[in-house]
Amino acid sequence: MNMAKPIPEHQYLKYLRILGWRLEKGSMDYNLYNGKGQFLCSIKIGHAKGKKREVVAESIRKTTKFCEKEGLTWPPKKK
Repeated sequence: MNMAKPIPEHQYLKYLRILGWRLEKGSMDYNLYNGKGQFLCSIKIGHAKGKKREVVAESIRKTTKFCEKEGLTWPPKKK
C-alpha cells in the first residue's frame, strides 16, 4: 500500500472534476459528494507554509478508499 501524501487543493479539485465528484464547504471542513450526489466523507484542507492550501494525507486516503469502492482509480487519469 502506497503512503498518501498531502496534495495542493487546486490539484485535488482537478482530480474531483475528472471523477465527476464535488466538494462543498461544510461548517468546519469540506464535504465530498460522488457523481450521484451522495455524501461520502469530510475532507480537511490544511494551511501549511503561509498561504499554501493542501488536502491532508488522511483525507487523500479516504478519497482513495471511496474510489476503490466505486471501481475508480486514484489519482484519476484524463479521459
